[in-house]
Amino acid sequence: MLKIFKKISDIADKISLFIASIMVLGILSVSIYGAFMRYIMNSPVPWPLPVGRLLMIWSGSIGIAAALKRGQHMGVDGLITRFPEKIEKAIRYIGFGFVFLFVLTLFWYGLWETYYARDLYMLTARTRISYRWLNSAIPVGAFIQLLHLLSAPYVVKEFMEKDYTETDIKTDGEIGL
Repeated sequence: MLKIFKKISDIADKISLFIASIMVLGILSVSIYGAFMRYIMNSPVPWPLPVGRLLMIWSGSIGIAAALKRGQHMGVDGLITRFPEKIEKAIRYIGFGFVFLFVLTLFWYGLWETYYARDLYMLTARTRISYRWLNSAIPVGAFIQLLHLLSAPYVVKEFMEKDYTETDIKTDGEIGL
């Protein structure tokens, strides 16, 4: 059963990374177009800023899920790795448990906020982008994170097997990626 969750998580990760990459490209394109129209053509258009914000929030929400999948979310590995292996593993599972509760809460309230965001428009009423498009990034990103958290034992296993060798450490002391 756990392998099925891992497979679903891997597929969701590939799809979400592709979508997030397209959104980042969209942010770049919309920003360049908006700057060109405003400063070169002296004819500003009202939609690049809110569309760029929308894409940034969506790509960030999906990007957070991708970081969680890779175990790159905020943590204190330097302290945790000093414990014996069993205690380290327990601390990591407890941490994922807290993250799971937070993401579940985020999903629930994100759904609630998206549902009740009626007749609200982002930034200006001229662009007429519903706040629901903005708010829906929260439950979608949280849902992807929940999928990744179902395969948390694999992430913990990868943490436990990670060995910071000399090739991972740069000359100035930073850990390489």
